[in-house]
Amino acid sequence: MTAASNYLEEKTLKHILQNVSTNGASYTAPTNIYVSLHTGNPGEANDGANEISGSGYARELVTFGDVAVAADVCSASSNVTVTFNQATSDYSADVTYIGIYDALTVGNLLFYGALSTAKTVTSGDVFQINSGSLTITLD
Repeated sequence: MTAASNYLEEKTLKHILQNVSTNGASYTAPTNIYVSLHTGNPGEANDGANEISGSGYARELVTFGDVAVAADVCSASSNVTVTFNQATSDYSADVTYIGIYDALTVGNLLFYGALSTAKTVTSGDVFQINSGSLTITLD
């Protein structure tokens, strides 16, 4: 996962390069980070496009280990297994993207990326991301 949203890019640059507060307040790191599932590219606009809804779905909490720096690339990988609720019915389409949000509902999209393989989720399935399998990389 290597794409950052417009929201995160703006906050990062203003914070690091200009020490500027936005919307009347300084940017504060989110208390929790959540993973979202999408049936298509959510894009940089933070509009929640293509996020799964219904079928028992809810974003799930994720935590990350230390940031690693190698060859001028920074990355952090999840350090917990993320298990979504068991699907109560078939998802409307295959899960093809995941997102990282700063809130359980609504909130701001921070990062997003395509899955290496689309996943069909049918009633009774449990979508899971194994610990260490979700990595955010910035170059």
